[in-house]
Amino acid sequence: MKKKYLKSDHQTFICGKTEHHCIDAIPLFQSLTAEQKEKIHPLIQHKHFLRGETLYRPGQIADSLYVLKSGTTRIYRLADTGKEQLIRIVTPGEFTGELALFKEGIYEAFSEALSDCFVCAIKHSDFRELLLQYPSISVEMLATIAKRLATSEQQTAWATTETVKDRLLHFLISLADPKEIEPIVELKMAKKNLASYLGTTSESLSREFARLEKEKIIKEISYGKIKLLDFP
Repeated sequence: MKKKYLKSDHQTFICGKTEHHCIDAIPLFQSLTAEQKEKIHPLIQHKHFLRGETLYRPGQIADSLYVLKSGTTRIYRLADTGKEQLIRIVTPGEFTGELALFKEGIYEAFSEALSDCFVCAIKHSDFRELLLQYPSISVEMLATIAKRLATSEQQTAWATTETVKDRLLHFLISLADPKEIEPIVELKMAKKNLASYLGTTSESLSREFARLEKEKIIKEISYGKIKLLDFP
């Protein structure tokens, strides 16, 4: 079937049988049968965002759950001072916009496309019905939200009780496989986003990377790939 593009100010809605199967590779729906997935397809809006465009922003009415088909987005907040705090990076198969799922409200953070993105959007009202029909989706979503909550609490603890050096080291350790003697970890975000995530500046983060490398605790073997030399 030939694709049909309907353009709006900042996104492209895609219609066509092939695109309707965007949920097939999304973990949130993997417990469903092919027949059950087919029933969900008509509820999905397929959206395209270019790099730098905003999926949603604070103050906007929260009415949809966004599941990322391809690309990468970041979720962040702005303090009254203008300082940015990165909350998380969203990668393909993950979802965002769930915080207002069970109440009428507005988005409280920004979601920005870090690359061109294709998104499956489902209205909150429709998704609530899916949760009632298919409890397995509820279980999968609760597990993801619980993991995010634990990560958020850890992030807060790092920012309030530890030095930048300790925050960085603990973050790198959290990415490592404890079974490896000198594990190599790969950063999933640019260093400027990592600085925001750890509650510091890019300059301070660069200094701590250099300090850890000088102390032979880590070694940057290529951009974004770090070997932990002194792994507890």
